[in-house]
Amino acid sequence: MNHSIKSVDIESATAFIRHELRTPINAIVGYGEMVQEELTDASSPLAEELDALLVEAQKLLEAINLFVKHSDGEEKSDFHKLFSTIPHSTNSSITKIILSCNNLLKAEECVNQLGLTEDIKKIELAALRLQGLVNNIESIFTNFLESLNPVHEADLSPQLTSASSSTTNEIILGSIKTNSIEGRELLTGKILVVDDSPSNLDLFFQHLTRKGHTVTTCLSAKEALNLLESQSYDLILLDLLMPETNGDQFLEYLKTSVEFQHIPVIIVSALDEFQSIIRCIEMGAEDFLPKPFDPVLLKARIGSSLEKKRLRDQEKLYTQQVEALSKIMAKELEKGRQMQKNFLPAHLLTRKGWEFTAYFSPAQQLAGDFYDLFELPGDRLGVVVADVCDKGVGAALFMGLFRSLIRIFSGQAALDGLINPSFNLPGGQDLKINLNDLLDGVNFEPLESIKLINNYVAFNHSEASMFATIFFGILEPSTGKLSYINGGHEPVFIVDANHQLKAKLTSTGPAVGMLPDLEFKTGAVILEPGDLLLSYTDGVTEAKSPTGNFFGKEKLLEALGSQFNSVDQLMLNIKNSLGEHMGEAEQFDDITLLAVKFQAS
Repeated sequence: MNHSIKSVDIESATAFIRHELRTPINAIVGYGEMVQEELTDASSPLAEELDALLVEAQKLLEAINLFVKHSDGEEKSDFHKLFSTIPHSTNSSITKIILSCNNLLKAEECVNQLGLTEDIKKIELAALRLQGLVNNIESIFTNFLESLNPVHEADLSPQLTSASSSTTNEIILGSIKTNSIEGRELLTGKILVVDDSPSNLDLFFQHLTRKGHTVTTCLSAKEALNLLESQSYDLILLDLLMPETNGDQFLEYLKTSVEFQHIPVIIVSALDEFQSIIRCIEMGAEDFLPKPFDPVLLKARIGSSLEKKRLRDQEKLYTQQVEALSKIMAKELEKGRQMQKNFLPAHLLTRKGWEFTAYFSPAQQLAGDFYDLFELPGDRLGVVVADVCDKGVGAALFMGLFRSLIRIFSGQAALDGLINPSFNLPGGQDLKINLNDLLDGVNFEPLESIKLINNYVAFNHSEASMFATIFFGILEPSTGKLSYINGGHEPVFIVDANHQLKAKLTSTGPAVGMLPDLEFKTGAVILEPGDLLLSYTDGVTEAKSPTGNFFGKEKLLEALGSQFNSVDQLMLNIKNSLGEHMGEAEQFDDITLLAVKFQAS
């Protein structure tokens, strides 16, 4: 290497390289140890993957320490040979670390139970950065030297000349975005300098404005605060020893202020005691530089701080945009919730000798569960409890579809006059026939609607892969007869007047809408005076406690077996029991119940 490059520059460049290589390794080890601790506490088998990752990180550290030892030796001229050994000694371990991160990120345990995804991604990012550094280390070294002591290409050794002039290496350096000085020259900002010495302020002003920054100077913390309240700044350079309010007092105020705490602060002071440095960093200072400041180091620290400030501003803007979008989405979802409520009965029917009640609690603003109770031709009642697969908007849309199809195909719409008079009429009667006479002449088989609905959904919406479990009962209030189809739904419980379990109405067919032409058998049962029927969705039995235990059918049967004066009292008992079981746990699924009781005479 040519003697025009000073030995002190070589030492600075070597120290810079050491710092750049050690920084991502420190991140790998630091985050790796935190993840390892979480996995070990959870007795996870994935802890072995972290053990192997940390072993590779230790190998990397040893390789870098070996580089440090050689670079401090007497043979300072043979850097090309020294640099060539770095990728060879590190790439294998880096690749293994990246592969371990990929394996961990795919593990369901990390993502869903331990919430360690972000830390693992940080390990992976540090490993990728280290890979970029070691593969371009000679170019980075040359780039740093040129920033310290610009020379002509002829002054450099052939090896370093080739590396610095290579178009390919310049492109690679640009793409990996190293922490080199050149990479930060384009980053400028509005800087506020606070120092009680006019000469220091002038020096900062001259130096920083030449680098393209917009600089404002002031002599006291009080003046600085007035400036901060009138305009925004990207960075503050702050002296510690000042009249009236010391720099550390002003720093403490800034970092406890909601308005100013996100502005990075670099302490530049003649005080270099270790305790002063620790105190300022603990209070939130971005960095601490001694006076007289090193221009290259100051430039690097300003570039780093402005980059962090820019990222924070972007994050803040993104957060504001997300919050605004969330408010819009919340309003739209609330509109959807109100519209979906319209698909549920506004008021349950009343029939002499019968009690009806229902409870509905969606897990989200929009639900896939629904219940229904409606009149049918022939003085019959339709009783429905259904659960559309999945949750959220998609399930809510299909909930409306299933509910409407049940009413239309079962004949309920005919009671509202919504019937084609030419449909299924014996003898082709006059279109102007009286509605009551028309309904008497039409042979309504409401349970056939399940087959029609199944085929309609399977034929027209198969690509959506949506289906529903449905209990659909046809009740004859005058006799207590209940004909039903249970399409893959939870068993319906019937208890007698003594609260003893009398029957379970289990599945008579598959879930509705999965495939065309499925078979659905019809069941029938006679409800006697005092009998109570309860239908529900799996959100009841699968409600979880804070420890993860299910509510289960047993607790539901316990509620049915307890004493209650009315179906409303029963529903309140079940609701309270669910609340006690779930406690502060999150509700993961919609909860729906519908009770029908034949009053004792």
